Amino acid sequence: MNRIEVHCHFLPGVDDGCREVEESLACLRLMADTGYTKVFCTPHVGPDGCPETLDMSAVLDRLKALRTHVAQAKIPIELKPGGEVRIRHEMPEILAQFGVPSFGHEGKYVLVDTWEDKWPAWQTRAIEWLQKKGLTVILAHPERMPVLHSDPAFINELVRMGILFQGNLGPIAGADSQRITALSHRFLQEGRYFLLGTDGHRPPHMPTRLTGLDKARELVGAAAVDEMTIRNPARLWGA
Repeated sequence: MNRIEVHCHFLPGVDDGCREVEESLACLRLMADTGYTKVFCTPHVGPDGCPETLDMSAVLDRLKALRTHVAQAKIPIELKPGGEVRIRHEMPEILAQFGVPSFGHEGKYVLVDTWEDKWPAWQTRAIEWLQKKGLTVILAHPERMPVLHSDPAFINELVRMGILFQGNLGPIAGADSQRITALSHRFLQEGRYFLLGTDGHRPPHMPTRLTGLDKARELVGAAAVDEMTIRNPARLWGA
C-alpha cells in the first residue's frame, strides 16, 4: 500500500523506544508486513533523558547504521530522519543552538508534543518561533493532551494558530484509556487529523497499534485513512 510512518521511536538506544537493533528490525518487519514502505524515525528531542538526539549529525549516523541493518535484513523499508520536539520554555534557545529536527531535515514540517495541563502563552511563542522559520508545526497525538481532555474545543484555537495534527493509531484501536480512545475517535470523525502514525516504541505493542488502521477505516472509510497514511505523509517525504 506504500504507507508512510510519520511517528516512531525505532532508532535503537537513543530514547525510550527500541533498545537494540534487533528490536528496530522487528518493528520494521511488522510495518513492512502491514503495507508500509517508508518510515520517518522521530526520536524524542530534548535535554531530558535523550541529549544525544539534540545532535542531528549523531542521529543521522545512527540512521545510516540502521539503514545498513535494514538492507542486510532485506526489509523493504526506506528510512528518513525526523524528531519529536517537546515544547518547553527553553525550546527556541535549544533549537537555535542545535537546529530543528524537521521531517527529512528539510526545514519544512516539524513534529512537536506537549504534556502541559493548560496552554500557556510561552507555548504559543514557541510555536510562532518555529513558524517564523518557515516550518509547518504538526502536533503529535492531541488526543493524549491534558488541555484537550478538559476542553476538547480548544483544538479550534490550535487550528487558528496554523497547527496540523497527527493522531496515534493505538488509541484509535482502543489501546489506551476510554477517555483518550473516545477523543481520538471524535477527532478522527471530525476530520482533525492530517496524519496518522503508530508512535511505535518497541515490538510487543506494535501489532495492536497497527490494528488502529482497521478501526480507522471502520470509522471514516478507506479513502480517508489513505489520505492520512499515504497522500499527506508523501507531502512530508518529498518536502
